[in-house]
Amino acid sequence: MLVSRFFQKVGQSLIAIGGLTLLFVAYQLWGTGFLTDRYQEDLKEDFEELIEATEETEQNTIANEEESEQGVSFSEFLWRSEGEAIAQLIIPRMGLTQTVVSGVSSESLRRGPGHFQNTPMPGMPGNTSIAGHRTTWGAPFSRIDELEPGDEINVQTIQGSFTYKVIEQNGGRGNFIVSPQRLAVLDQDFEEYPNRLTLVSCHPRLTARNRIIVVAELIGEPAEYFARPDAAPQTGFAFIFDQEALDEVLPNDGTQTVTEDIPPELKPTEEGNIASNTQNEKIDEADPLPTPTQEVSQSTRASESVPLPTERATSFGEGLDGDRSAILPSITWGLALLALMISSNFIANRWRKLPTYLIAFTPFVIVLSVWFFNLDRALPSY
Repeated sequence: MLVSRFFQKVGQSLIAIGGLTLLFVAYQLWGTGFLTDRYQEDLKEDFEELIEATEETEQNTIANEEESEQGVSFSEFLWRSEGEAIAQLIIPRMGLTQTVVSGVSSESLRRGPGHFQNTPMPGMPGNTSIAGHRTTWGAPFSRIDELEPGDEINVQTIQGSFTYKVIEQNGGRGNFIVSPQRLAVLDQDFEEYPNRLTLVSCHPRLTARNRIIVVAELIGEPAEYFARPDAAPQTGFAFIFDQEALDEVLPNDGTQTVTEDIPPELKPTEEGNIASNTQNEKIDEADPLPTPTQEVSQSTRASESVPLPTERATSFGEGLDGDRSAILPSITWGLALLALMISSNFIANRWRKLPTYLIAFTPFVIVLSVWFFNLDRALPSY
């Protein structure tokens, strides 16, 4: 009799665990998408208001001839707080139109694609980088693997609209795969394609084991560079407008070869190994970016001096890697849910089941939702 009751309790526990697992999967696949849609509606309105406010400020500044204040205003409008709207991202091949937010924290990427704050703003000189989920939270980059060389990526900021074209990688693909530790794709190397856009997401789908990378080159002129107000930039690669200064540094043929060291992570291996685009092959080496030699012609346009960020990225962001600060809340709310389930079952067996479960239903849903919310933050997102 005792053994029978023991196995009965074990069976009930396994059923409960299985039910909670299915609910959590449903929450991640569909519930998170519903929340992201609501976020995007608000962000779209926020971005439209941002453009209107910027235009109004520009007009007032020009009327008052206070050019110095214009730069300050632009920096404040461009570099917004974590989670706020900064740009509109349109990728026709993926059927994507979403508002990009500032930052790549777990909370930011729940709202939509997030901009790495240690990289330039979209449209500016340099390597601007944007991350997005591929399976959960609206899955903005669900079709990132479908991008092909030459595909257009359009980005609108308060500085204007900018078009990027996807660069071909080894094997004729539009992407390559790296491990979560290979952060060189976020660097500002100014070697080949100095003005580019880097898209980052998880690979393969339904996991966060690796990262899929798409690199696109800016078509046309970059926007004026504005440093982040809270950053202390250091002078990096200098571009030149002045013809006399250009003649001083260029050889007689009007070109100059730049051969700075490229990070080892981005160099091709002697064997020519490249990362596989399938789930079953190991990710040992990343596809190299184009060769580290650039012909800088007289028509090259850039700013007087492009500041480099003082800090390099240490990860692809907690939005993809998981937020460690959410581990303790996840455990706490998980224990609270367990206590609620045990106490409800205990009372139901000694009183009446239906009234007990009806009373416990609302607290159960609330505690379960908060637990799922924190558990999703703690786990690597995909």
